[in-house]
Amino acid sequence: MINSTIYVLFGLVVALKGPIYLPDSYAHMDMLINRSPVYSLFLKVFTSTFKAHYVLPLLLAQYSFLVLSIRFLLRILYKNLRISLVAILILQLIFLANGVYWYPSVNRVLSESLTFPMLLFFIGCLFNSLMKNDFGWLLRAIILLGILQFTRGQFVAFLPVLLLALVYMIYTTKNYKIGGLLIIVLALVPVIVSCSERVYYKLVFDQNKNYAMTYVHCISAPFYIAKSSDIEIFETEEQKSFFSRTFQILESKEITRDFAISNRKDDYDFFDENFTKICNASIHESNMEYYRKHGFRTEYEQQYKVDEVTTKMFFPLLKANFKLWFRMLLKSIEKGLGGRSGAFLTFMILCFSLVFVFKDNRFAFLSIAVILKLANSLIVAIAVHSIIRYTFYFDWIIGMTIVLLLDPILKKYLNVN
Repeated sequence: MINSTIYVLFGLVVALKGPIYLPDSYAHMDMLINRSPVYSLFLKVFTSTFKAHYVLPLLLAQYSFLVLSIRFLLRILYKNLRISLVAILILQLIFLANGVYWYPSVNRVLSESLTFPMLLFFIGCLFNSLMKNDFGWLLRAIILLGILQFTRGQFVAFLPVLLLALVYMIYTTKNYKIGGLLIIVLALVPVIVSCSERVYYKLVFDQNKNYAMTYVHCISAPFYIAKSSDIEIFETEEQKSFFSRTFQILESKEITRDFAISNRKDDYDFFDENFTKICNASIHESNMEYYRKHGFRTEYEQQYKVDEVTTKMFFPLLKANFKLWFRMLLKSIEKGLGGRSGAFLTFMILCFSLVFVFKDNRFAFLSIAVILKLANSLIVAIAVHSIIRYTFYFDWIIGMTIVLLLDPILKKYLNVN
């Protein structure tokens, strides 16, 4: 009854809050080529089925998926950690608050409404596989990672974590045959995701190329910290022209690092505030407009050309100002972890949990969760800027740490199991 009451109350909060739309929401509704295929298709099911009345069914489906993922993860934690029912109830509230209140992903008409529940399923499968040395559960985690990566590319950061888990399980079980097969499956995940995207682009848009804006995002920080003299590092006239044209736009809009420093602004905070102007408006849209005027007729051709050129320019431009870029990266990671205090707490939890990782399964779970959080923070800091939309997935870790550490006291003094 308590469980049901909690879920109903949070469900009412979701319904009363209603849908939250951002510019990307409309991009998904229009099924633009550079948006997540998974969420665009998911949204299309509801807009096609329910027409103008799609909102309530969509929110109900997104909330139900979150509830199922929370129940799944808590069931695994209860079986492996034997934590008290009081702790389970508190953790249930923490997970619900993470997806409904702190960052209302379940209300957003965006891909994170699906990826947060999928992440909880993924963590549950990964933890269960390590606790039971069960390759079947690890295969489930690998499959979920493929879906996660297909939905949001940032989760490619979890590939090394899964590889480490797989190596550990091979070492402890000595099952080299199945372990070797799973290593091959894991290595194929990025290939399968890329091929699936191409199939989607071909079927929906009749385009047989990959249109993800990966390097357009990645090159934003190198462009922001660049100097006009950096034009000399490029070998082709096309790249030199692209750099000169874009750098002049950034200077005219006063959104360069030099401008921030000369006006006594923090270089990362200024970049973070103006990221959309730097990436979307200046690097992406302005150059698409340039290519439109120079013979690239369709939006697909223009977008592919911009990503193709920025892909070739990224590493040379990064190398030219690597120290500055690395300082920006560290600031971005710090912000993604919740500032200095959040970063300190995160690393303290990691260090403390690693000390006792083989003595208590509670600390094993915390180690896994924090390592995944750090991997996500790193890839987000490299690819984009650390806004809450990309980092909220692990905001429950500190609350969970407190609950797991206090659970023995709950059992002892409240006499609950």
